[in-house]
Amino acid sequence: LDMEHQAEVTKKPSGGWKVWRIINLLLGVFFMLAALVNLNDSDWYLWMPVYGVSAALCLPLVLKPQWSVSKVWNTVVTIHFTMCLAYAVYQVVLLFEAIKGELKNPLEQEEGREMGGLLIIIAWTSIARFTTVGRPVHASNKQMMNALLLITVTLTFIPLLTWSLCYVGDWHTRLGHCKGMF
Repeated sequence: LDMEHQAEVTKKPSGGWKVWRIINLLLGVFFMLAALVNLNDSDWYLWMPVYGVSAALCLPLVLKPQWSVSKVWNTVVTIHFTMCLAYAVYQVVLLFEAIKGELKNPLEQEEGREMGGLLIIIAWTSIARFTTVGRPVHASNKQMMNALLLITVTLTFIPLLTWSLCYVGDWHTRLGHCKGMF
């Protein structure tokens, strides 16, 4: 690392980094819970590592956001992103086979819920790896980074909210995405 880049990486985290840490903490918890939910799934050997690696990749960003510029972290995130993206293409095929061309809520199908999980991982890894959110930035990028931060906050809370609705009263019997959870 050159001296200017090293100074930029070691400077004190801004308020945006605090939000980024909280986002990664929440996503890490979500990914870990998703991995644990898949313990009893027939294809647990696929989904536990997918969610487990995602949770593990959140940890360095919670502990020290500056690690996001590390070559090792960036390489692992890029590999994980690529593998999830490739599997998402396959999941689209499975989802279309499952709904058989009918107009259905895709979250009622296991393949649809799996695809939703992959989309969350792909969105998070692409923001974490390919943008400057949570990384040292210059003032000129501030508006774009604020917009991406807002998108990331939204992507963090939507799955947690929809998942938590399954635990409200008897809603799990009425909401399609809750089928098969209990």
